[in-house]
Amino acid sequence: MNVIILGATGQISSYLIERLLNETTVQLTLYGHHVTQRITVIDDQREHLVDGDILDEATLNQAMVGQDFVFLNTPTAEAMNATAAAMKKAGIRRLVISGTIGLYNEVGGKFGEWGKSMMAYFTNRQPERDAIAALDQDNAIDYTYVRMSMLYNNAAKTDYTLVPFGTPVTGAQVSRQAVAHFITDMVKAPTTHQNENVAIIETGSENLAKPSFY
Repeated sequence: MNVIILGATGQISSYLIERLLNETTVQLTLYGHHVTQRITVIDDQREHLVDGDILDEATLNQAMVGQDFVFLNTPTAEAMNATAAAMKKAGIRRLVISGTIGLYNEVGGKFGEWGKSMMAYFTNRQPERDAIAALDQDNAIDYTYVRMSMLYNNAAKTDYTLVPFGTPVTGAQVSRQAVAHFITDMVKAPTTHQNENVAIIETGSENLAKPSFY
């Protein structure tokens, strides 16, 4: 399987790359700004670096050729739309996007009240919602939009719980390593969670009024 990571220099991408190299045999294309300067290749037989902007249509189209699975680590509406267009040109179906909770005013409980007090941290953004809705209606793409709770780093906390769309999100945190774990699970089983918009939280964080690192 060939996997392309868009926004490959991000922290979640770095944890994902490590897991995929250790747990799978996939070929990786690592795409992003100045990746040839910012990423240290671990396995030159499996990691292929492409310097490019997601909005650079020609470079993105070329990088998409031959891919089977796309991970987008840049959840803006423009990036989602550009990625979907390039995927359809290349005939690629499987897309996973790492996004954020709060797009649908779905953050609840004491955690939600705390978030509102933090300068409206949780806000719904119509352009992103429109881009996700377009993916949901697009029969050419099998997407998963992952709404991440508040992020921190903890290699010992890779467990996760998924919250279905339409259910209040009360989990206050999730580690970047856990998000990478979930994405790796989908790479291993690409037909799982297709055409789903799910939140990801740390198991047990439903009882927190705010993230433990605040």
